[in-house]
Amino acid sequence: MSESAKRWRGLRIFLITILLISTVTLGSFAAYAFQSVSIPLEVKEPLEIREYPSGFSIYPGETITFDFTVENLASVTYFAEFDFLLNDTDYQTKYVTFSNHNYSIPPGTQKLSAWLTIAPTAPPANLILTINRKTNTPAPSPPPVHDSNISLAPSLQLLDGGARWAAPNGTTALYVNHKDNWALHHLTDGVDWGPWPSESTMDNWRSSISNALEQAGFEVTFAGDIPETLNGYDLVVIKANWAVEPKHAELIRDYLANGGGVVILKCVPSYLSVYCKDWYPGKLSGTNLTAIQDWFGSDTYANTGGQARLIVDKPFGTNLEYGSVVYSGITASEACITSLDGNANIIATWGNPDYVYAFTHEYGEGRLYYQGEVLPS
Repeated sequence: MSESAKRWRGLRIFLITILLISTVTLGSFAAYAFQSVSIPLEVKEPLEIREYPSGFSIYPGETITFDFTVENLASVTYFAEFDFLLNDTDYQTKYVTFSNHNYSIPPGTQKLSAWLTIAPTAPPANLILTINRKTNTPAPSPPPVHDSNISLAPSLQLLDGGARWAAPNGTTALYVNHKDNWALHHLTDGVDWGPWPSESTMDNWRSSISNALEQAGFEVTFAGDIPETLNGYDLVVIKANWAVEPKHAELIRDYLANGGGVVILKCVPSYLSVYCKDWYPGKLSGTNLTAIQDWFGSDTYANTGGQARLIVDKPFGTNLEYGSVVYSGITASEACITSLDGNANIIATWGNPDYVYAFTHEYGEGRLYYQGEVLPS
């Protein structure tokens, strides 16, 4: 073999050796680079019931209120509901009614209150009560908040959240407001009503509240009167007190019972209890709300003043914190509700804790949210 042939053969062997080494090295690197790992991930239940009553003794026809303590082990606030279940479901369906509260549960331990009512016709029984968190409750709370809410006054942020709670999947809202009520009536029968607020005040109320509703995701329709039917809307918001009369109470009750969402503002409950076309329904016993108590959730309207503060943290998923001022009254005639039913859920109070500024109440398949007043943004 010639010298040049030997050199070429040696070069070939050298190149093949390098190629093999490179292939083995790259293969090893590829195997390492695409190696997968498995890491356990556990999503835990954040709420645990720590304390609860050892037992109840109750007679038919009675209602009892009871407390249970829940610990939130997470670092976020949950807006939760609970199921109260008896081991005899047939007995529960026929004779027992439980509260249906929505609770705002911040991190840590919190005592919650609930109630149950036994029907007067209930026979004697020995039962076991189980408390479970509702599995269909959105969690964690707060849910996504509209970024534009930061431009709203606190009272309007609260209204925004209350509206979304009252009609959680709703897209259409009817807003019965003072300006449209004035436009329909001030030249005819409304000449004797009042005195009317200034047009600029009514315009401010109209635009501020409709803006909050739109930011909550509703397409708003304005009205000056209560229509013959409310069934075309997911949410009905009523601020115009002279647009309502006692004859409308049954319409609103039926709408709620069938799953509608209702927001009632300021002194409107009084005008659903007595016929009045000025600012003084109290002189006609307008503070007595027993006529609408079953669906409204309270039997007494009152006036107060001072500041309204939240007693829950981040209600309805807003960024409003526990104890924060959501409304400052400028007179001693601000709207408030007292003597709430046991199944109403208080959101904010005035200086006196018995004077309620905002609360929720569920009736039938529907939800009602009440708020004393709002400030323009």
